[in-house]
Amino acid sequence: MQGRLETSAPKLRRAARAAFAAGTVAVTILSLLPYDVLRPETGLSDKLEHLLAYGVLAVTGAIGFPSNRGQVRVAVGLIGLACLLEVGQGWVPGRTASLADAAAGALGVAIGLAACRLLPRP
Repeated sequence: MQGRLETSAPKLRRAARAAFAAGTVAVTILSLLPYDVLRPETGLSDKLEHLLAYGVLAVTGAIGFPSNRGQVRVAVGLIGLACLLEVGQGWVPGRTASLADAAAGALGVAIGLAACRLLPRP
């Protein structure tokens, strides 16, 4: 059984990296579209949406880049992205920049990475 885990680990990392890249692109696009163009209605609060989106990105990033150095880069990159996108929203019609949204994204990153520390490593 151990051999199967070892051979599946590279495939899992590749899939997680693809999901991380696709998710990052999706979050970026959705964050920078004008509010009236496309606003998915989830029924969740805005802050919870940020927390969940960045939490999922952090999990896929941590699985895709499992080293400590990789996870630090994922954390710094995602928190930076959350801040940059909030600043960018200041120039998007119908959107506003929000420090609380950036903080919710950063909290999601922290929770996602912490959760991954509890998972067994392949």
